[in-house]
Amino acid sequence: MSAELPPPAEVVQEPPRSSRWVPVLLVVLLTLLLLAAGTTLVLARFGEVAVAVPLRPLPATDGGDPVALGQRAAAARHALEQWRPRGVYIVVDTYRNRLRLYRNGELLRTASCSTGSGIVLRDPRNGRQWVFDTPLGERLVERKVKNPVWAKPDWAFIEEGMLPPTDPNERFDPNSLGDYALYIGDGYIIHGTLFKTLLGRRVTHGCIRLGDEDLEFVYRRTPIGSRVYLY
Repeated sequence: MSAELPPPAEVVQEPPRSSRWVPVLLVVLLTLLLLAAGTTLVLARFGEVAVAVPLRPLPATDGGDPVALGQRAAAARHALEQWRPRGVYIVVDTYRNRLRLYRNGELLRTASCSTGSGIVLRDPRNGRQWVFDTPLGERLVERKVKNPVWAKPDWAFIEEGMLPPTDPNERFDPNSLGDYALYIGDGYIIHGTLFKTLLGRRVTHGCIRLGDEDLEFVYRRTPIGSRVYLY
């Protein structure tokens, strides 16, 4: 006698995976709507509507009186005058490569100059590097020298593909700085140049170069301690 086979099991078809997320998305959307509605109610209850207000000029305290306006202008000029540098000072425009010499605000001389090139030099032996920029800001003329001698630093030899000498006497150069030098600190100098055709360009290692006549004029009229403004 053959055994009876059990009835085939009923196959339950699972819903597609994408349909499982529908209820979750509906719950998330409902939650966001409730939060938005709650935020709106809170702002309506406690907040204020932001209204753009056009800018209005401040009221004139002098009522447009010409005499009062003149007095205010005079007071402003007086305040600015207190900040004006006194005595002799130098202003160096490193963008246009112009040097100007002033005395108590009066322009004495405008000269074409050369300033830092911005080139970066790297020592292939140890990776040490130098950036040839002219410093910006305020400095002082610390000392002045006629017929200056340049003690060439390491980079001057590295730039020429040479090793820095071990003998200090081999570093001295009596020609490159010209007839006069004004030292403004950290090795930076206002000095002459052998390359006069390059005046007005950014070609130096950070110093300020001048032509012979301009350099002598600045040297003779700028006392030690004078301020130098570089921008």
